[in-house]
Amino acid sequence: MHILIVDDEDDIREVLAIVLRSEGHEVEEAVDGLDALLRLQRGSSPSLILLDLMMPRLDGEGLTREVRSDARIAHVPVCVISGHPAAREKASQLGAVGYLVKPIELGQLSALIHSVAGTETRT
Repeated sequence: MHILIVDDEDDIREVLAIVLRSEGHEVEEAVDGLDALLRLQRGSSPSLILLDLMMPRLDGEGLTREVRSDARIAHVPVCVISGHPAAREKASQLGAVGYLVKPIELGQLSALIHSVAGTETRT
C-alpha cells in the first residue's frame, strides 16, 4: 500500500515511516499540507493519506478540501492524526476514514491500515 504521511513534526513522520516501511508499505512523506498538495498535483497517488490537522502553510482541513475538490485524487481515503482532543469530531466533519490520537498506538495504526486495505490484521 502507498501511504502519504503529512505531518510537520519530523519525529512523528519519521517513526511512522519506519514502522510502515517495515510492514512492507511504500511511504511518502510531506512536511505540511502544501508540500503534500504539490506532491499530489505532480502525480503522487497514495492509497491512504495520514494527515495531521495543525500545520503551517496549509493545515489538514485545507488539504482535505483541496483533495476532495480534485477529481483525480478525491477518492483517496484520509485518516486524521492529531493530538487535539477534538480529533474524532474533526475527522468526522472531514469525512475521514478514521482518526489516530497522538501519541499513536502502533496496533491502532496497523488496524486502520488493514481496514482501509480490506485485509485482516495480524495477531
